[in-house]
Amino acid sequence: MDDDNPQWDAEVDEAIANYVAEVLGETASATPFSLPQFVKAVLTERLPDSSSEAQEAGYRAIKRWWTRTNEQARAEAAVRHGFTYIPEPKPQGMDTGNDSIDVLHAELEDIGFLGELVQIADMQLQSQLAHQERLQEESRRRKNGAVGASRTALGGAAADPGHSQELGRYLLDPEALKNLPDGGRQVERNAALHAVCTEPVPYTECRDRGTIARIREGLGARFPHATAVIDGLLRPLERNFDLGRAVVSLRPAILVGPPGTGKTALLRAFAAELGLPVSQKSVAGSADGNLFGTSAGWSTAMPSIVSSTIAQSGILNPLIILDEIDKAQTTHNGSIQECLLPLLEPGEARRYHERYLASAVDASGVNWIFSANQLDRIGGPLLSRCDVFEMPRPARHHVRALAKSILRDQAELLGLHPAFLRLTASDLAFLEETFDRHRSVRVLAELVRQLIDDNARETARVVM
Repeated sequence: MDDDNPQWDAEVDEAIANYVAEVLGETASATPFSLPQFVKAVLTERLPDSSSEAQEAGYRAIKRWWTRTNEQARAEAAVRHGFTYIPEPKPQGMDTGNDSIDVLHAELEDIGFLGELVQIADMQLQSQLAHQERLQEESRRRKNGAVGASRTALGGAAADPGHSQELGRYLLDPEALKNLPDGGRQVERNAALHAVCTEPVPYTECRDRGTIARIREGLGARFPHATAVIDGLLRPLERNFDLGRAVVSLRPAILVGPPGTGKTALLRAFAAELGLPVSQKSVAGSADGNLFGTSAGWSTAMPSIVSSTIAQSGILNPLIILDEIDKAQTTHNGSIQECLLPLLEPGEARRYHERYLASAVDASGVNWIFSANQLDRIGGPLLSRCDVFEMPRPARHHVRALAKSILRDQAELLGLHPAFLRLTASDLAFLEETFDRHRSVRVLAELVRQLIDDNARETARVVM
């Protein structure tokens, strides 16, 4: 049968109208039946006590069902849920399927079940955290005695909520320090490094599932062209919550994209939102060099970037960002990509040999993310250990959101309230009109800074 046959279309429309009249009866009232009414009725019936996340998932499922199914199925759904239904104009792109209302009910049942599992995982996580805090408090009381306990009860400083009560050990054998040259006194002179080598060290945690939603929304507003990347970076945290884990543990990842797309800016903002300490280094043109440390027996001895970052932050799971990993060199001094491999394998990283300390350390908590312009110069072993996310170029319609983000960053850098920095309507129009020439966040940021300076000078001239 020819799909473009007008007679066939008329016959189909008549058949649908006859079916609707038969289902509803000739005396049915002509009360309009809309998607919002349908959503409210179905969610109330099928997901009455679910979390906001389950309600949101249910809404999306109902909307998908509504837009992909045909008028006959919607008429049946109206009757099943106590509504009357009148034929409605057929919007472009609708009526593409005939899924019954039972298909939607089954999907909502799955959403409700998964929502219950999420709530159970959250409750288990909070229970574990409370248990850890009780154990840690008991340990502090035993260590500090009654005086310390009284000081805490009288309002001593509370622990940073971003840092866990779960502690780990970095240098697995603190006694190994005595075997270093000069009996480890070189390490002792570095107070921060000595502390993390001899005392338990905390982790950064994400204890509230709502934090993930806030990060997704906040970073999505600041980097509107990178929402898929943001979702990918957050996915491990969501899995951790489902498993009842609070410690921030990210999958090793590579952000690949052209220069100026905002890769490093996004990663630093992502870490800041999570409260993760960050160490960032460009490795373009570098081989192993000193990145992974040199033995304490040498005059040029220095700790690795892992030890330095953990020592500076006092946290076992900081984020280390290596920029331009695709441009790292392989020479007689080694290969950065190859040296990274044991640090990206959790089993090996738990007993990683730190050259400077000449002993095994637990580097399994460290989070690694790399940036690259292209993938063809990254070895297969490193690629296989990482998630890869493509960082797209922003488009012209992203300019205003990006400019607002850049203004906020500039205000923070200058220690000012964002209201003190402004862009005029003509400034924004200029940024949009010129964006297609460069399509670079880096260039856009420089233009915004120049416009801010120009506006400040103009304001000063007017005032004077």
